[in-house]
Amino acid sequence: MSDTKNLVQQQYGAHAQGYVTSAVHAQGASLQRLVELVQPQKDWRALDVSTGGGHTALAFAPFVREMIVSDLTPEMLAAAEKFIRGKGITNVEFKIADAENLPFDDAEFDLVTNRLALHHYPDAPKALQEMARVLKPGGVLGFTDNTVPPDKQTAGAINHFEKLRDPSHNWCYPVERLQRHFEQAGLIVTHVEANAIKEMEFETWADRMGCSAETKTELKRLLDTASPAVRDFFMPRVEDGRLMFSIRETILIARKQ
Repeated sequence: MSDTKNLVQQQYGAHAQGYVTSAVHAQGASLQRLVELVQPQKDWRALDVSTGGGHTALAFAPFVREMIVSDLTPEMLAAAEKFIRGKGITNVEFKIADAENLPFDDAEFDLVTNRLALHHYPDAPKALQEMARVLKPGGVLGFTDNTVPPDKQTAGAINHFEKLRDPSHNWCYPVERLQRHFEQAGLIVTHVEANAIKEMEFETWADRMGCSAETKTELKRLLDTASPAVRDFFMPRVEDGRLMFSIRETILIARKQ
């Protein structure tokens, strides 16, 4: 297993419960919008890749015949299973799975979902190819992830900031690059909702990954000294005594050719 994947398991194994209870992941506006856009059907078999706290699988499971819930990190998957089963959901199975090497046959699923996870993958194009592989012809990929501006220097600064907080972070992509990756995987993008603003409270965001006081200080310094383009992206400000900033999130819906 790669160093990045080991870091993912270490980081998320240690902080699994924090992602189950995270309001950003549980209540993000993009989650309900993803369900609306996908329009899941009762006879579908679905796969949620890199489920994290299980919120996406929980949102879709009532609308499909069967939901397979997968994650690379055993502790995270166990926390997601406890959370989902605690909601009375029974049409679910749980399986450890590497997004870049999914342990499923070709054309198994009518729907694959992947939310707020691609930026952790060492080889995002390979993961998208795997998601396309396990989809039936005409099957749907419902996808959401954080995105960055196309300017390389700005994107690099934003990704550096994210990686300092979470060493398992690999790379957030511009929307245009994501679309190319989808097309190269044999997926036809049918809908894009790009760069929706997502508000973050600094302390909650940093504590979710167990950041030290020193790391928090450096993260704040990076916000304070950022270039105009990076500050325009993050929009750091203090509201009611809390340091707030913004990131961007994009929804893509695609079908397998």
